[in-house]
Amino acid sequence: MKEGTLCPFSKPIVGRWCRCVHARVSDRCAGKMICTRTTEYRASCVALADLLRERSRFVLGSRNEDPELTHAQSMKIRCGGLLGMQRVLGIDTVVAPSVLEVIAATRARYADLAGFPFNEIVKDIQAFSHRKKRSRH
Repeated sequence: MKEGTLCPFSKPIVGRWCRCVHARVSDRCAGKMICTRTTEYRASCVALADLLRERSRFVLGSRNEDPELTHAQSMKIRCGGLLGMQRVLGIDTVVAPSVLEVIAATRARYADLAGFPFNEIVKDIQAFSHRKKRSRH
């Protein structure tokens, strides 16, 4: 597997906290998924993951620009962020959010990812725990 094709939402997808039709298992035990689409698709996912991390620093109490995140912190940011975005965007919350659907809906409503009102999902990020069981619909 080339590192450049690694999906930034690998572990949340493996944990069934979110989904992507273009993610394929590379190493399930390590929680690694690869993106089977063009770099454009993956670039959008990387941009979202980076933006969630950047906008969530204060939630974690981090002052450092590039802190090393624990697995729990990374899951809290990515999963809680996606679940919150899904809620704010009015996307069906019965099923795990589709990363690409969240990205497309955000761009349709706010023109780009940076336009999303991240202050509206702070509580979703803070409340998320990857140890809670999600119903598998």
